Amino acid sequence: MAIRAVGFDIDGTLYPSSALFLRMLPRAIVSFKLLRAFNAVRRELRLLNPGLPFQNSPPGSIDEFHRLQAGLVARRLGADEEATRDAIKRFFYHQAFEPFDRIRLFPGAKACLEELRSRGFKLGALSDFPCERKLELMGLSSHFDVAMTSEETGLVKPDRAPFDLLAERLGVRNDEVLYVGNSEAYDVRGAKAAGMMTALIARQARKRAVSTADFAFSTYAELCPWIASRS
Repeated sequence: MAIRAVGFDIDGTLYPSSALFLRMLPRAIVSFKLLRAFNAVRRELRLLNPGLPFQNSPPGSIDEFHRLQAGLVARRLGADEEATRDAIKRFFYHQAFEPFDRIRLFPGAKACLEELRSRGFKLGALSDFPCERKLELMGLSSHFDVAMTSEETGLVKPDRAPFDLLAERLGVRNDEVLYVGNSEAYDVRGAKAAGMMTALIARQARKRAVSTADFAFSTYAELCPWIASRS
């Protein structure tokens, strides 16, 4: 099936995750307990386990998702749920966005997006966190037809629901979408479950060699020619 649309993960895919980590490190040290509990909860939310209550009946809105998330984090910390929700919002949904006007993209990433748009591909951004502000600060807002967070579905990657919604908003069938990400476990697995083609960006040759993605690449100079050959 020919590729008509390309979806992109944001963090670690369009820019190196280490760039954000280094800029957020001082605040992360201060908020270490919150960060550890939040990451543990996110791992729990990623489990494709039908026995988990939120898997069978996911939150119906981003606000409900944030309340569920805050409740799980607060339980781990033994803290007040509302105070925990405020702390999560402040750190992960506000402070974490601040460095993005200084984040450098992977070499060739912006040029690749521009080439794909010039060739008529529809482009979507799908992240597990809200990404509109990130794209704006990185100067990429105009490059995407759709920008969304998986939180809108009440579920996060690798559940297929966010990928299904991305294809719907792009106005194409799932099998006409190539999804590009940096995580085998979340991006490749989730997109494949939704019937999409997949591409994995990985700097390490070992990760590329064992990937189940349709295409594994190390630089953006490799991606556009591969897409063009399958359109």
